[in-house]
Amino acid sequence: MNGTFEIKSQTHNAQYEYKDDNLIVQGQFVKDGTTGELQTINGSCYNKGDQGQQGSYVGNFNGYVRDGEIRYTLSEMSRRDSNKVWDAIDGIEAAILPQEQAE
Repeated sequence: MNGTFEIKSQTHNAQYEYKDDNLIVQGQFVKDGTTGELQTINGSCYNKGDQGQQGSYVGNFNGYVRDGEIRYTLSEMSRRDSNKVWDAIDGIEAAILPQEQAE
């Protein structure tokens, strides 16, 4: 048999958990398997309890790369909670993006 085989695209899927002083975020992200560039990211956000455990649900976010930058949507939440979520997104980006993209 003669034939050709070529991988046209490849992705890397990862699940993560991020914790800071205020929130616990559980989610996943997808990167291009060839270039390592982020394609999508999402997370479900929970308040952090007194003992560091997962507390009440705050909301969620989704991010998609458009025109070279990540565009986010956040679910309905209070302004105070959205500020905490944006702080968590900053920490998550720092962990998964190349340094020049995270800045």
